[in-house]
Amino acid sequence: MGKEDIVMTRRNSSSEIKRRNKSAVLRQMIRMGETTKPELAVALRLSLPTVGQIVEELIKAGYVEETGRAASVGGRRPVSVRVAPGKWRALGIDITAHHMGFAIVDLAEGVVAHERFYALFSVGKESRAKLRFEAERFLAQNGVGKDDLLGVGISLPGIVSVDQRSLLVSHALRVTEPMELIGDKCFPCPVRYFNDATAACMVECYADDAPDSFFFLSLSNTVGGAIVIHKQIVEGDNNRSGELGHICVVPGGRRCYCGQAGHYDAYGAAWLLAEKAGGDLAKFFELVEQGDGEAAAAFDEYLDMLAMLLCNTIMVSDLPVILGGYVGNYLKPYLPKLKQKVANLDIFGQDDPNIRICRRKEEAAATGGAMYFLEQRIESL
Repeated sequence: MGKEDIVMTRRNSSSEIKRRNKSAVLRQMIRMGETTKPELAVALRLSLPTVGQIVEELIKAGYVEETGRAASVGGRRPVSVRVAPGKWRALGIDITAHHMGFAIVDLAEGVVAHERFYALFSVGKESRAKLRFEAERFLAQNGVGKDDLLGVGISLPGIVSVDQRSLLVSHALRVTEPMELIGDKCFPCPVRYFNDATAACMVECYADDAPDSFFFLSLSNTVGGAIVIHKQIVEGDNNRSGELGHICVVPGGRRCYCGQAGHYDAYGAAWLLAEKAGGDLAKFFELVEQGDGEAAAAFDEYLDMLAMLLCNTIMVSDLPVILGGYVGNYLKPYLPKLKQKVANLDIFGQDDPNIRICRRKEEAAATGGAMYFLEQRIESL
């Protein structure tokens, strides 16, 4: 390596350190809300001049704003700062066979609006036109213009292209060839597609206290999953990793929607529980809490199958598992029982398997799809 190369490497290292520090300061401000430069310096263990310079740059770029003077702790009162609300937003859209879900995520305020409603999906112009109409309505209803968006993330139960610009195939939606529901021409910002479980998993990945590596299992009307290694979602060679719903648990068993027999999805989909209560999942869990015999028996059988899948997943990966999706939102009171069922199957005698419940309970997939763009912006500072 010559002298010129060494100088270039040092420059790159210096700029990379500055970029990381800037991202760290912005993330810390998101965590702390209104704060001061001295507080940031202490929290991040950076020098006050370094933090001061970064904050000034963030103010000039429009990410941060001053809010006045904080209380004095001796000497001159420091200036309070915060991430500027309403400046950096993204739209997330979740598409299922029977519903549409929307979420607007703001860099400073988190999820500022979300909505879900019944909408039957079909492959055709009418379905795409309805999606565009509802997306524009939702934005207008919440005072957000298209020009205000960093991007639009669309999550679906299917396999998306490597460049995230189209849905390749979806058994659940009966899509057999590549298609776009909304293209870049519909919005003056990037539009990207995500598998629904992958999108919901992003919410967990971006959390400060998330495990470094874990499995994510989405228990919705279709069952999906995602694998995270060192904070990165593993997509696999064909963008199909983590398809836990299509693991065979009962050879020759119930027919899965994909056409094969015995897949876990045929035993673990949320609608199987909801149909025990007239299609209402919340009502089903109310019946379980009330001690309804039929509901309790169905739920116990559900937990048995879930425990089998979790045990197999832990055996393969030796990683923590995070449960999300429609059913995951209701599992917290039953987590000790589920863990015991998993422990009973564990040949290594693990009494307390590392299984936890997801953070985001409402519109997790839509939220994750939107958060992707905020994270991209933070990392590109």
